[in-house]
Amino acid sequence: MTAAVDVAVDGGQTGIRVRVTGAADPVVVEGLGRLEGDLGEGLIDRIRRCLTHLPSGIPAIRHMVLGLTTLPASSSEREELAARVGLALGAERVSVAGDALTAHAGAFSGAAGVVLTVGTGIACIGFDPGVDGFRLVDGDGFLLGDAGSGFWIGSRGVEAVLRAADGRSGPTSLSEACRARFGDETGLAARLHSLPRPVASIAVFAVDVLDAARGGDAVALAIVDEAADELAGTARAASAVVSTRPVRIAMSGRLVAPGTPLRARLDARFAHDGEREITPAAGDPLDGAWALVTETLGDAYDHHMTGWRAP
Repeated sequence: MTAAVDVAVDGGQTGIRVRVTGAADPVVVEGLGRLEGDLGEGLIDRIRRCLTHLPSGIPAIRHMVLGLTTLPASSSEREELAARVGLALGAERVSVAGDALTAHAGAFSGAAGVVLTVGTGIACIGFDPGVDGFRLVDGDGFLLGDAGSGFWIGSRGVEAVLRAADGRSGPTSLSEACRARFGDETGLAARLHSLPRPVASIAVFAVDVLDAARGGDAVALAIVDEAADELAGTARAASAVVSTRPVRIAMSGRLVAPGTPLRARLDARFAHDGEREITPAAGDPLDGAWALVTETLGDAYDHHMTGWRAP
């Protein structure tokens, strides 16, 4: 009989990554946003598709940890989600948490610090188990927050293209990049609103904005500078609950990878901050979910997660 496996899930809006015991690499499928139908059904479908890629097919599951951008707000909804996933996939145990928590587990393994994850949206957490410090900052979604995120940057880049096209502002090299990705400006707004996954699609344009900033485009540079200001403010707010000094701030996500224009500006904003310092992350959110599912971090994060066990 095949032994039951552990499964770690990093559930973002652009992509969902699943890691399984014994598999060399994670399996990746498209992500899931809050406005894309039933969250539980969407997650179950995507995780099942990942598991069917395994040589042995869908395995028996001992423990599954899901770190989700789309974590439900209420405890009852989180409990229901964990139960639905567990029952549908035949797991013995399921734990769900926000992706900010799994990002912290990956970056700091239970030690004090702030993690700022920048993807389609953002996730930022300040956590200090020594003083029970815990604070989530922003991560409020594309309608109300996620300032400095991929969608935030991408949407402002597209807006600049639309403004240039109708004469409200001057030219920008973003117009050419936007045509290459989405087609010409005629009907652009209507086409983007009508895409199956508009938030994720517009977030991808953030890469073009950063490329244009690297090339010296003034409009792109202004967008990236404002994004850096927003993200720095978010990280500073999260650092207020951390007692150690200097507060270590780790970053996750390709938009803030070392060498990108956005990361360079964030580094500059903390370069002379005696209270805080940028530090490399030991791992990413999927690494954190894996550490939690394999129970290598003790109980530091347990009371910030919602669990379910098979009856």
